[in-house]
Amino acid sequence: MVDSDVIGDRAGPAQTPHGPTASHREIQARPAAPSAPGQPSSGPRSSRLYRSRHVRWVARRPPEAIPARRPMVAPGPRPIPRYVYVPRWGLRDVPVEAGGDGHNPLEALTAVLLHALRLLAGALGLAAVVHLLRYILLVVNRSVPVAGWTDRASAFLAIFGGLVAFGVFVYATVVFTRWITALRDDAYRRHDLRDPRPRWQIALLAAVPLVNVAGAAVLLHEVARMRDDLEPERTRRRLTKLWVAWAIVNVLALIAVITRVVATASGSIQTSANGLAAVVISSAVSGVFAWWLGTRLMAIFGAPQDEPLPSRRWVAVA
Repeated sequence: MVDSDVIGDRAGPAQTPHGPTASHREIQARPAAPSAPGQPSSGPRSSRLYRSRHVRWVARRPPEAIPARRPMVAPGPRPIPRYVYVPRWGLRDVPVEAGGDGHNPLEALTAVLLHALRLLAGALGLAAVVHLLRYILLVVNRSVPVAGWTDRASAFLAIFGGLVAFGVFVYATVVFTRWITALRDDAYRRHDLRDPRPRWQIALLAAVPLVNVAGAAVLLHEVARMRDDLEPERTRRRLTKLWVAWAIVNVLALIAVITRVVATASGSIQTSANGLAAVVISSAVSGVFAWWLGTRLMAIFGAPQDEPLPSRRWVAVA
């Protein structure tokens, strides 16, 4: 920036009646600075223009290099940042491991289920024994009359054994439903997910007789697909064998119930004996299956399955 008085001095040095001033003599004695190549020379310039205290040089950017002005930010609190994932930066909380007094609901229900299945196997075995005694009395009664108290006692024992077996069956079914719900919650929690099936649907598929033949199989196959510690092919084969046996047991139970109802309505001794024989076979098979079911479920879902080791290994010798 140049003041007007300095611009006015460019016309030449001030003349005095006595001749040129001292500063004018210094300017004439100093040679003019050569002009840059490629630029036309504008003639001699006065050094006073550059040394004057009224001149100030200011550096400015070219217009294309000037950044655009930032928009004005409205005053007020800034929005809280939201993350679609858990940030891994910053302090990290280490999960507190359960102490010795804590318990895992799945492990507790697994132990209760195993106990319930053992109890059901015993109740079904007792029902099979008392119905077998009743069957023997009917066979004997075909040729030799039996005492009345013997008939009444055997009938009472058969009814009592059936009621006990039915009560234990209901208890085992409730425990199995709770166990399969906890098993599914644990399997989905390993992947930070929630069980997509509602509780009422799990109860319907696992607790209703004849429906649970296919429903429980579907629920446990979904658990097997979510468990990374289970070998898929071997688990699928084990579950297939399990549900084939379950289907056979249910078919035998259904036949025994139908035969028993028909025998009661007919009033025939032979038909009653046939019904008792069907109940004995069904109760015995169901008791064995209940015991085996607890063992198989613990073997499939109780612990991680390791790859089977080969019985023979070949070692290359150089």
